[in-house]
Amino acid sequence: MTPGKNLNDLLENSRIGDHMTTNILVGKEEFSMSHITRLFNELKIHHLPIVDDHNQITGIISANDLLRSFSMVLELGEVSLSEEFEARETVRDYITRNIEVCGPDDPIINAIKKFEKGNFHALPVVENEQLVGIFTSRDLIRFISEHNK
Repeated sequence: MTPGKNLNDLLENSRIGDHMTTNILVGKEEFSMSHITRLFNELKIHHLPIVDDHNQITGIISANDLLRSFSMVLELGEVSLSEEFEARETVRDYITRNIEVCGPDDPIINAIKKFEKGNFHALPVVENEQLVGIFTSRDLIRFISEHNK
């Protein structure tokens, strides 16, 4: 078999659930942007799934979303960034909705196709409408690295 064929077989036969991150932090739409910013900075995260009270995903916020929100506030020029975020901005106003998700039994090749098609680096993993993990481009790189030894 050719090396490309072996990699393709590996990606088609490996499941997202075996390589996703399961110990994930989640947010709520009511969280303030200042709280989310602190979480991103302190925990060095790049994506935060947003869930409702039933652990069903309502969206995701990424580091890029934070940057866009900062830009919008600064463009207004009416108040300082910290005042604006402390005063009234919540995650609800900035999350990405209608997101791509995957299931734990999906092959990794499906995640690659979704990453390639979209402009994102994280896929919430949902089973029975419940968030069970997240599969990121970092998880994909780790998977390929482990199988390239």
